[in-house]
Amino acid sequence: MDLLRDLAVILLAAEAFFLALIPLALFGGLVYGVWWLRRHRNMPTWLRTTREYLLLGLSYVEQAMDLAAKPVIVVSRASATVEGWIHGLRRGER
Repeated sequence: MDLLRDLAVILLAAEAFFLALIPLALFGGLVYGVWWLRRHRNMPTWLRTTREYLLLGLSYVEQAMDLAAKPVIVVSRASATVEGWIHGLRRGER
């Protein structure tokens, strides 16, 4: 009976291995396909055009974020300058 139990465990482990191998092979093929498509000479024209539009949109977003952050940075810099002056004047009073 011990021999049958051991054989059953071995067969179950082999079955689990082969069943896990199928999704691994599918995901590996998917990753390879995406990697192959990302190379610029293999990229279809519609995908290249989409990529260019996305990069253009990204540059617009970066410009907008620069404009939105600039006032905060200017105020922070001015505040730090004034605080530095005040700290320097207080140190000079002692």
